[in-house]
Amino acid sequence: MINKYSQGYTSSSEEAKAGRRDFMRKAGLAGLWVSTLGGDLKSQVLNLQETSEGKTGFSSDHWNLFDAHVQVGRHLKLQENGLHTAKHLLAEMDHYGISEALVVDSLSRENHPKDGNQRILEVTKKNPRLHRGWVVLPAGIKSEQIAPEELVPEMRRQKVGALFLYPNQYFFQLSDWSVDDLLYPISGSKVPVFINPTEANGRGGSDATDWNGIVSLCKRWPSIPVVISENRIRRSQRLLYKALDACPNLHLELSAYWLHRGIEYITERWGAERLIFGSGWPNFGQHMTMATLTTAEISDQDKRLIAGDNLRGLLSWCNLKHPKVSFPPPDDEFVEFGRSGVRPDKMTFYDVHGHLGENNAHYHVPDSSLDKVVGQMDRLGLTKVCVMSFAGVYSDEVFGNEIVAKAIEEFPDRFIGFTLLNPHRGRSEMLAELQRGEKLGMRGIKLIPTYHGYPVEGPLIDVACEWANERRQIIINHEWGSASQMERLVKKYPNACFVTAHTTTAYAEIIRKYPNLFVCSVPLLGPRACEEVVEVIGADRFLFGTDLLDLPIAWNLGPIIFARISIDEKRLILGENLKKILESYSLPV
Repeated sequence: MINKYSQGYTSSSEEAKAGRRDFMRKAGLAGLWVSTLGGDLKSQVLNLQETSEGKTGFSSDHWNLFDAHVQVGRHLKLQENGLHTAKHLLAEMDHYGISEALVVDSLSRENHPKDGNQRILEVTKKNPRLHRGWVVLPAGIKSEQIAPEELVPEMRRQKVGALFLYPNQYFFQLSDWSVDDLLYPISGSKVPVFINPTEANGRGGSDATDWNGIVSLCKRWPSIPVVISENRIRRSQRLLYKALDACPNLHLELSAYWLHRGIEYITERWGAERLIFGSGWPNFGQHMTMATLTTAEISDQDKRLIAGDNLRGLLSWCNLKHPKVSFPPPDDEFVEFGRSGVRPDKMTFYDVHGHLGENNAHYHVPDSSLDKVVGQMDRLGLTKVCVMSFAGVYSDEVFGNEIVAKAIEEFPDRFIGFTLLNPHRGRSEMLAELQRGEKLGMRGIKLIPTYHGYPVEGPLIDVACEWANERRQIIINHEWGSASQMERLVKKYPNACFVTAHTTTAYAEIIRKYPNLFVCSVPLLGPRACEEVVEVIGADRFLFGTDLLDLPIAWNLGPIIFARISIDEKRLILGENLKKILESYSLPV
């Protein structure tokens, strides 16, 4: 399970350690057109889809994607050679098959709207695929931005399709006294308003949305389409559900929503019209959300709505032109799968990191029964998954291990069960649970001391490592600690196969020295995250993981299938490495 971000990957040992510290510092991770668009517009969009699909031979590998969440410019966290220009963005869009993007300037997002809003006009001037968004502040200081009553005419003149509010970056509230004099003049034109609480420095990276403020604003201004986004909506998911119930004009931009079957559940319950495709580029890559959407188990019509037609409808108030775009052919069969959502039957995957359990403390898990999970594995090509429980992460590991034992009993060819341990229990109870797990058919060990509140380098971590070493088992840990601790463990327990549950390059030097340490691919957030990890540790030490049922399966496939690495390296990561490991580790008892 992810509860931390990995911001960068570098080959230098000190930089890798710094990146890991940054990863650890961010702990804590995790039919409605009538009111906002008008029924006639919905009919127009659906008619357009019918025409393109039924009469012109609609191709499933071109969903006419329109990315709603993109920033260009030299942003605060731009690293050496980092992607940030309009040219970079257009090249990315060509690779993925994304037709258009709604962009804001980094200066507007981070420093002051007056600086960036002007610059975005120039950046997009010669790029018809890039559409302008302006950032605004609450009205009141005449020298800071144009008067609210002048905003809509100027946006029409400049073809600016949407407004963006960053309440935490600019420290304002969504209350009526704060923003209503800004919203009143735009309400008649139904200008879409995007609201994102995440600060440029990373504060408020997860579950930061002011839901009281959002719901109140939506109810005060029912004609304004409101689109929410942030770095991640996880533990606040149930509040999102209530907000969608309360506000017909509320929409969700998808780069914030990386939860299992999230697209399917919201589409079924509230309608595809509520969802907007967006990536969060360049903080995030476009690969994650795109693969999740193209492979989603919804109708093609709904997929087209989410992919771009919903956003085109929202922006129609200012009569934007939408160019027809041709893309270069996909680099390989994996990219073709990511673009189209259609997986070749022979393309299958092995997964080193999954969770089971129908209930979760932090969020609702749709379609989480065992039969439905296996059905999703079949659909997306997961041949085998190493699984551990949800319940043991938050509470009773014995209860959780029973859930896993049932899964491997029912589907022994699909699941490899891992005994989840809580070091707070003490050595004797840990060993007793390992012995019980062995009798139940468990073949590996899962540790997650960060969630349990046990010291990452506490002495009882060795109890699990000793067991894995004696039985040549895989042991996967949410966080292993310092590089010196990691090296001590892999050296002392050479017969155990150590796996980091989440992506890091902090142990690159250790990986080069010892053969029994591997890195799981969850998560690969940045545009080139997979490529950068492969460059540092090699594809042969990198293992694909989904973190199901926490994350969508395809969300973690995306960064690998779209990566600019060789097809052989993709095959190693996506299955061949784990297949080889399972020939000598965690063998059936």
